[in-house]
Amino acid sequence: MLNVEKVAKVYSGKIGCMCGCQGKYSYNENVPHEDWQGAVNVRTVKMFVKQLMSDPAVKYEDDYMYVERNGRIKVAYFKEQA
Repeated sequence: MLNVEKVAKVYSGKIGCMCGCQGKYSYNENVPHEDWQGAVNVRTVKMFVKQLMSDPAVKYEDDYMYVERNGRIKVAYFKEQA
């Protein structure tokens, strides 16, 4: 199971542009971001990670994991590794 502390932010929205205009970003604690980019919501981050980890359709890239379904996407972005 992925440690939630390794996730910087999550996104949920329509497939396409992911600037935030078609969805919403939520951030983990201690992740720098601007207020217009979304809010800190650890509960949402934990919920998304749990949903993604339990979904058999989850796909992994180097710095994120995601699921596309019914014209929507859920993404969890990992923190940068030092």
